[in-house]
Amino acid sequence: MRKTVAILAVIIALAPVNSVSAKTISEEQKGVISANCSSIKFRLQKVQKDGPKSRVHLGAQYEALSTGLMMNLNLRLVKNDLANADIASQQSDFAAEREQFKQNFISYSQGLDDLLNIDCRAEPQKFYDKLEKVREKRGMINESISRINKIIKTHRESIVQLKEDLGE
Repeated sequence: MRKTVAILAVIIALAPVNSVSAKTISEEQKGVISANCSSIKFRLQKVQKDGPKSRVHLGAQYEALSTGLMMNLNLRLVKNDLANADIASQQSDFAAEREQFKQNFISYSQGLDDLLNIDCRAEPQKFYDKLEKVREKRGMINESISRINKIIKTHRESIVQLKEDLGE
């Protein structure tokens, strides 16, 4: 039984959702949520506790990449009359997406806080509805990370091409 509860809690907390719609859950599902409320909340609190660590780690990596590589490279290229529109554009796209990542994470964190404030024993439907919204926000974070990774990959390819063009 404990294993089933743990699996249900993880599935509820982390399962990706493509769209949020008001979905009425069955009485059985409401009962499961109500009966396992403390276990579900415990797991969500763990997710909540671990989230900022990941965000800080990713944020630090993105900051180092932005200022340590992208900005410095672009400034050096401009200084040496080798300005590259693609590299400059990638730097700008990266900065914008990095800001979007931050905003998405803030929204997700606030949603998770709100979710944890709902009494899932007394209001399982409300809890589930909010959970669906939090899942969507977590999905937005994942999409932002994917876009950032794509920009990083493209930037690397541009640097390799620039190096080849300069004959190095």
